[in-house]
Amino acid sequence: MTASSLLRNAPRDGLQALDLSRHLRGMAELIELCFNVTLEAGGHGLIREMMFFSHAGPLLKLLDWIPGGQPSWNQGYVWLEAGRVVGCASAQRAHARSPRWLVANVAVHPDYRRKGIALALMRATLDHIRDKGGHDILLQVDDDNVGAVALYQQLGFRRVTTQTIWKRASHAAIPAHYASPFDVRLRGAAEWQAQWQLAQLTRPFGLQWNRPLETSTFRPTFWQQVEAFLEGQSVEHWIAEAASARVAGSLLINFNGWSSDTLTLLVHPDFAGQVERPLLVRGLRRLGQRPWSIAIEHPTDDEPTTALLRELDFQPGRTFRWLMAEVK
Repeated sequence: MTASSLLRNAPRDGLQALDLSRHLRGMAELIELCFNVTLEAGGHGLIREMMFFSHAGPLLKLLDWIPGGQPSWNQGYVWLEAGRVVGCASAQRAHARSPRWLVANVAVHPDYRRKGIALALMRATLDHIRDKGGHDILLQVDDDNVGAVALYQQLGFRRVTTQTIWKRASHAAIPAHYASPFDVRLRGAAEWQAQWQLAQLTRPFGLQWNRPLETSTFRPTFWQQVEAFLEGQSVEHWIAEAASARVAGSLLINFNGWSSDTLTLLVHPDFAGQVERPLLVRGLRRLGQRPWSIAIEHPTDDEPTTALLRELDFQPGRTFRWLMAEVK
């Protein structure tokens, strides 16, 4: 049987494993349709990347031979109707050889919802991760997406945290100096372990949903530093030290080139309500008047910090629920 006849006889509808050479553009268009209103800059960047690679067609197969050549989120499933992508779900390892997997881009065209397509896509994706030896799976979903949350709970996912993204406009005033009882200073290179231990205590599932907690976040390798430099990025690690020489809190300032800078606040439970203001004020004064916004993602249920962020002119954006399931 010839290749052309095989293609003619291949099923055109229903559940299929993601084939980038055939499905990538349709998948990008579907994601843009379903999430365009709520997409952050990173989401729009992903769509641009998918659109770019979609023009390669069958040549995408050649990227399998190039380390890191394949576009991200290159595993998963699609649902076709009349040869058109109307549903999709993506999966990838959290990082190379990690037992943790991430699931994203779960989308169904509005005209085909409530037909069991999302459930079929997720079951196939979970089976795929199980076959690859995955240990657990993490995803995030808008906290107010009741239907999606119910679907994931049906599949055994449980909430591990809820995070709100806050943004501070570029024109917001720089806060006045705050006389702190803590010694707020740049962290020394040899002090990374104390900061790492604080992160393990307060954010065990990661500082970002798609990045598991790793020591390299606090002690990057030489090549990670080179890569960040080439991308116009840098990170400063600030700590607040109590009189007892304990690390009461930490603030990571990510300078992201020509886009929104980001803050990550870590607070030891023993100093909750005391150390947040000294760190955030120092961080905002360090950034100064920026020509772009400043963002911070922080646990939604931290009410004292929520009040402080509002006071410092941050405005709440999307709230995400992080859900995790163990592979059985």
